[in-house]
Amino acid sequence: MAAYVIDKPDVPGELAACVIGVIEYRLGGPLNPSGVIGYVFNAVTDPGYRRRGYARACMEGLLGWYHQRGVTLVELKASEAGEPLYRALGFVPMPSQTMRLTIDSRATTSRG
Repeated sequence: MAAYVIDKPDVPGELAACVIGVIEYRLGGPLNPSGVIGYVFNAVTDPGYRRRGYARACMEGLLGWYHQRGVTLVELKASEAGEPLYRALGFVPMPSQTMRLTIDSRATTSRG
Protein backbone atom coordinates (compact mmCIF):
# COMPACT_ATOMS: atom_id res chain seq x y z
CA MET A 1 0.00 0.00 0.00
CA ALA A 2 1.18 3.51 -0.76
CA ALA A 3 -0.30 6.94 -0.23
CA TYR A 4 0.78 10.17 -1.87
CA VAL A 5 -0.48 13.39 -0.33
CA ILE A 6 -0.19 17.13 -0.76
CA ASP A 7 -0.95 19.42 2.16
CA LYS A 8 -2.91 22.61 1.71
CA PRO A 9 -0.22 25.27 1.21
CA ASP A 10 -2.11 27.76 3.37
CA VAL A 11 -3.18 25.23 6.07
CA PRO A 12 -0.28 22.89 6.87
CA GLY A 13 -1.39 19.51 8.15
CA GLU A 14 -4.64 19.48 6.15
CA LEU A 15 -4.86 17.55 2.90
CA ALA A 16 -5.36 19.28 -0.42
CA ALA A 17 -5.10 16.03 -2.38
CA CYS A 18 -4.29 12.37 -1.87
CA VAL A 19 -4.07 9.12 -3.79
CA ILE A 20 -3.93 5.66 -2.25
CA GLY A 21 -3.09 2.44 -4.06
CA VAL A 22 -2.25 -1.17 -3.43
CA ILE A 23 -0.53 -4.02 -5.20
CA GLU A 24 -2.56 -7.21 -5.41
CA TYR A 25 -1.33 -10.67 -6.30
CA ARG A 26 -3.86 -12.71 -8.26
CA LEU A 27 -3.73 -15.74 -10.51
CA GLY A 28 -2.30 -14.83 -13.90
CA GLY A 29 -4.40 -14.71 -17.04
CA PRO A 30 -4.11 -13.85 -20.73
CA LEU A 31 -4.15 -10.08 -20.17
CA ASN A 32 -1.88 -10.18 -17.12
CA PRO A 33 0.25 -13.36 -17.01
CA SER A 34 2.05 -12.37 -13.80
CA GLY A 35 -1.18 -11.77 -11.90
CA VAL A 36 0.34 -8.68 -10.29
CA ILE A 37 -1.97 -5.67 -10.47
CA GLY A 38 -1.96 -2.17 -9.07
CA TYR A 39 -5.27 -0.78 -7.91
CA VAL A 40 -5.92 2.89 -7.17
CA PHE A 41 -8.76 2.90 -4.69
CA ASN A 42 -8.80 6.47 -3.46
CA ALA A 43 -7.97 9.65 -5.33
CA VAL A 44 -9.43 12.88 -4.05
CA THR A 45 -8.78 16.61 -4.13
CA ASP A 46 -10.40 19.15 -1.84
CA PRO A 47 -12.78 21.19 -4.05
CA GLY A 48 -11.06 24.45 -3.13
CA TYR A 49 -7.69 23.13 -4.34
CA ARG A 50 -8.63 21.61 -7.69
CA ARG A 51 -7.03 22.58 -11.01
CA ARG A 52 -3.60 23.12 -9.43
CA GLY A 53 -1.94 19.87 -10.54
CA TYR A 54 -2.09 18.26 -7.10
CA ALA A 55 -3.99 15.14 -8.18
CA ARG A 56 -1.64 14.71 -11.15
CA ALA A 57 1.42 14.97 -8.90
CA CYS A 58 -0.02 12.40 -6.48
CA MET A 59 -0.96 10.03 -9.34
CA GLU A 60 2.47 10.36 -10.96
CA GLY A 61 4.06 9.51 -7.61
CA LEU A 62 1.89 6.41 -7.24
CA LEU A 63 2.50 5.31 -10.83
CA GLY A 64 6.24 5.66 -10.23
CA TRP A 65 5.91 3.52 -7.09
CA TYR A 66 4.13 0.84 -9.15
CA HIS A 67 6.80 1.03 -11.86
CA GLN A 68 9.62 0.57 -9.30
CA ARG A 69 7.91 -2.61 -8.11
CA GLY A 70 7.44 -4.11 -11.58
CA VAL A 71 3.68 -3.58 -11.76
CA THR A 72 2.65 -3.41 -15.42
CA LEU A 73 -1.15 -3.24 -15.05
CA VAL A 74 -2.99 -0.61 -12.99
CA GLU A 75 -6.76 -0.29 -12.60
CA LEU A 76 -9.09 2.26 -11.07
CA LYS A 77 -12.71 3.32 -11.21
CA ALA A 78 -12.86 6.86 -12.52
CA SER A 79 -15.38 9.49 -11.59
CA GLU A 80 -16.60 11.70 -14.40
CA ALA A 81 -14.53 14.57 -12.98
CA GLY A 82 -11.37 12.47 -12.74
CA GLU A 83 -11.57 10.74 -16.11
CA PRO A 84 -9.77 13.47 -18.12
CA LEU A 85 -6.74 13.28 -15.81
CA TYR A 86 -6.59 9.48 -15.99
CA ARG A 87 -6.88 9.54 -19.78
CA ALA A 88 -4.05 12.10 -19.91
CA LEU A 89 -1.93 9.70 -17.83
CA GLY A 90 -2.61 6.88 -20.32
CA PHE A 91 -5.54 5.05 -18.73
CA VAL A 92 -8.16 3.74 -21.15
CA PRO A 93 -11.80 2.98 -20.38
CA MET A 94 -12.76 -0.67 -20.07
CA PRO A 95 -16.21 -2.25 -20.11
CA SER A 96 -17.16 -2.73 -16.50
CA GLN A 97 -18.28 -6.11 -15.30
CA THR A 98 -18.63 -4.92 -11.73
CA MET A 99 -21.32 -6.58 -9.66
CA ARG A 100 -22.31 -5.53 -6.17
CA LEU A 101 -23.93 -7.25 -3.20
CA THR A 102 -25.12 -5.37 -0.14
CA ILE A 103 -25.36 -7.66 2.86
CA ASP A 104 -27.97 -6.71 5.40
CA SER A 105 -26.12 -6.64 8.71
CA ARG A 106 -29.39 -7.41 10.49
CA ALA A 107 -29.85 -10.71 8.67
CA THR A 108 -29.48 -13.67 11.00
CA THR A 109 -29.65 -16.55 8.53
CA SER A 110 -26.67 -17.70 6.52
CA ARG A 111 -26.66 -18.67 2.87
CA GLY A 112 -25.72 -22.11 1.67
